[in-house]
Amino acid sequence: MASKKLDETEISATEFQPINTPITRQSRKISSRALVLISLTSLTIIIIGVLMVSRSVVFITSPNDAEISIDGLSFNIGNNFLLMNTTYTVNATSDGYYPYSQQLDIKNAYVPEFLIELEPLPGNLLIESDQSPIEVSLDGNVQGMTPLTIEDLSQGLYDIELKKYGYFPQSKNVVIKGLGETETLSVALEPAWGDMIFITEPPEATISVDGILKGKTPLTTQVLETGSAITIEKAGYNKFEEVIFAKANSISQHETIFLELADGEISIVSNPIGASVTIDNKYAGTTPMDTTIAPNKPHEIELYLEGYIKESRSISLKPAENREIKVSLNEDIGEIYVDVSPEDALISIDGIAMSTGSQNLRLATKKYKLSVSKNGFETKTISINPRPEIPQAVSIQLITTEESYWASRPGVIRTPLGNKLKLFKPKDEVFSMGAPRREPGRRANEAEKLIQLQRPFYFALTETSNKEYRQWKSEHNSSSIRGLSLDLNDQPVSNIAWQDAALFCNWLSEKENLPKFYNVVGDRVTSINWDSNGYRLPTESEWSWVAKVTKAGSTKVFPWNSPSYPPPFVSGNYADESAKSMLPFTISNYNDSFPVSASVGSFQPNEKGIFNLSGNVAEWVNDFYEIRVNKSEPLVDYRGPNTGNRHVIRGASWALGSRSELRLSYREPGYDGKIDVGFRIARYVDKPKGDL
Repeated sequence: MASKKLDETEISATEFQPINTPITRQSRKISSRALVLISLTSLTIIIIGVLMVSRSVVFITSPNDAEISIDGLSFNIGNNFLLMNTTYTVNATSDGYYPYSQQLDIKNAYVPEFLIELEPLPGNLLIESDQSPIEVSLDGNVQGMTPLTIEDLSQGLYDIELKKYGYFPQSKNVVIKGLGETETLSVALEPAWGDMIFITEPPEATISVDGILKGKTPLTTQVLETGSAITIEKAGYNKFEEVIFAKANSISQHETIFLELADGEISIVSNPIGASVTIDNKYAGTTPMDTTIAPNKPHEIELYLEGYIKESRSISLKPAENREIKVSLNEDIGEIYVDVSPEDALISIDGIAMSTGSQNLRLATKKYKLSVSKNGFETKTISINPRPEIPQAVSIQLITTEESYWASRPGVIRTPLGNKLKLFKPKDEVFSMGAPRREPGRRANEAEKLIQLQRPFYFALTETSNKEYRQWKSEHNSSSIRGLSLDLNDQPVSNIAWQDAALFCNWLSEKENLPKFYNVVGDRVTSINWDSNGYRLPTESEWSWVAKVTKAGSTKVFPWNSPSYPPPFVSGNYADESAKSMLPFTISNYNDSFPVSASVGSFQPNEKGIFNLSGNVAEWVNDFYEIRVNKSEPLVDYRGPNTGNRHVIRGASWALGSRSELRLSYREPGYDGKIDVGFRIARYVDKPKGDL
């Protein structure tokens, strides 16, 4: 009941009133021990952090006691530094050394050990002596005279040389420490002289030692052990000069010096100059000249000059007397009469033109070069030597330049093999090569061409023999037919191709040191050097001119002097009755007694002196084969076409005998060798510009 009563009690609100009593808070103090602990902990954390981001570098210095300083945050124990990953400036110093400074990039170029070498300061060397001045050289270079300080010498060994007149030279090795210090070298040289007494006769002569005047004799003076140049002079006497030696630190006396009376001096001048001079019959020189002669005695002086009369002078001089001798030379004249042809030729003496035509020359008696000249003629020079009172005469006849040219070119030359070639100068003759259409036996390949030969040439008298050819190709065989040999030494070579004949010509040129005519690649002719005067095959134009054209300028049909066929007499080696058994055609009632080839040079030559141009063997010529008519302007020195695959063969042979074949216009093409085809050689006289 009571609780119910309680629950029914009414609760009413009351107004809040704050408590005014203050709240008391208790303060707490941190002890000093805790603060120390906190500080140590923080420092440890910082040190650990620095150690984690830094690197250790040991600095090694030379010298060891160098002091190191680093710009920037670092820690070190001695020369062991802890450095951050950044760039530092490292400085090092030591007494006696240049300061050191270097950038060190720890981040990008870290090294655990860093070598620092300080450069030592140079040193100075003071050289002093009680004998100053003394010349000082350092390593061969003169530095000056003592007392002397040589500055800024790097550490090292030096060679010091000391010199002074009158003393022995001295060498020393000096070690320079450097480090800014000055070292002192005191030196003393040993005397190199001895005292020597000089007496002269006569006395009172002045004496000099090494160019230094010492006094008059008799005299005691110093002379070097290494030798002193002694000069003694006295008026009226010849100078005494000699190198004399004296032992150092000694006293000695030179033997008495007897002075000779002074020579006289003469100057000799002549007009004209260049005269040879003899004194007492001994050659002395040429004018103008100075010389000496012995005094107080007579001398004979003579002057000689070619073309001038000799002059003589007698002279006597006192001691040390000077005199000039002037001599005018007179010409010694001789006469020479010079007769010249042509009449208007110019006469020159030693290159100086006189006048034209024959004349009398009055010349000084000496040797001259006399030249006679005229345009278009060869200058002739001779030596002449006019003589007084002996008139002379010379006759000089000039020859033209062309005559002189041909006079130096022989009419016949001989090869190293012995084959002879004859010189021909066609003189611009124009002739017809080939045959007229109406000539009996004419063939279609004999078209006429007008030819003019200008360039002189040599042409072989005979064909090339087997013997000559085998000196080039020893194994060659010209073959045989029906047991009859074509290979005897004196028979013409045959059975050869055109290429072989051309290469033989080159070989022969080489033996005679002539330029090769044929340009060869491998063993084939590829082109021709027309400027060459080496051996070659004749051109077809040359062969035709030599064979057909007479000295009178007419042309022949056959080798014999008749236009009729067959040959009226034995004139060559053709297909004759002796070869009837082996040839399909032979000439009736003709027997030359040679069924095959005859020896080269057989039978009579033509009027030009050439053998077997028709008969014996047909002949290779230089030209490529072609058929072309030319009757307009003459072809000058015609060489044939520039290209082709076959070459021309000219002339008949021992195997040919028909009317057509025996004509001098007969020609055929060929490539390979045949048993009745050979060749002969030719060559030009000179290059084209040298021919006249």
